[in-house]
Amino acid sequence: MKKTGIYILVGPSETATSGMSVYVGEGDEVWIRLTSHDSNKDFWTHVVVFVSKDENLTKAHVRWLEAALVREIRKAKRAEVYNGNEPTGGKLPEADTADMETYFENVRLLLPTLGVSVFTADVAPKPDQAGDTNEIVLELRWEDARAECVVREGQFVIRQGSSARVREVESLGDGARALRKNLRDAGVLVPANGNPNLFRFTQEYAFDSPSGAASVVSGTGLNGRVAWKVKNEGISYKEWQEKLVASEASDAS
Repeated sequence: MKKTGIYILVGPSETATSGMSVYVGEGDEVWIRLTSHDSNKDFWTHVVVFVSKDENLTKAHVRWLEAALVREIRKAKRAEVYNGNEPTGGKLPEADTADMETYFENVRLLLPTLGVSVFTADVAPKPDQAGDTNEIVLELRWEDARAECVVREGQFVIRQGSSARVREVESLGDGARALRKNLRDAGVLVPANGNPNLFRFTQEYAFDSPSGAASVVSGTGLNGRVAWKVKNEGISYKEWQEKLVASEASDAS
């Protein structure tokens, strides 16, 4: 903790999809920065720190990493980001940039295992149909709304250009209602051209559950495992999962 490194302060959020608010920082001595935040930031409940065991992270390296983390977390729009300014990061020599890109990818891989799921899982190029369990494509149709999502790394990533219904039923839960408002405020959902009854997704957006994704698309509470259909197969995601389990059990026997 007395080394040069980057850190992420993590606290709860009532509106973010991930349920988290974060602050990304860097320091020559991380411990000094955390001591300061302990007295002037009260939102956080725990912290994740990344340093180097070989003392080879410099101030320039961690500034680059801080900027990359803030940029990608804001891009995903799954967490509230408490950083007031956009870190610049600066430029690194080509070899150092390559090393930090690798370091950054390792951070991306590790954060979800530490309970900090604030990124969107990478989505593969559109396949014609579901290829495997990591790239299954689902679709949901609700009145005029049409949405597709890719199931990847445990997330349900709605594709850019998908639509969602404007109208919300009175029985829609407070959490789903707040999330839809948050997505509108963040510019993830915008009015669809030519149809006042629909919103349009301006970017890919990841949800942690099929029901959460279905509620945002439909404006009503749905069992996502039933509502989402496997594209080109005509069966629900629930039925597809049951078939997969039965097949694996048959293979095992």
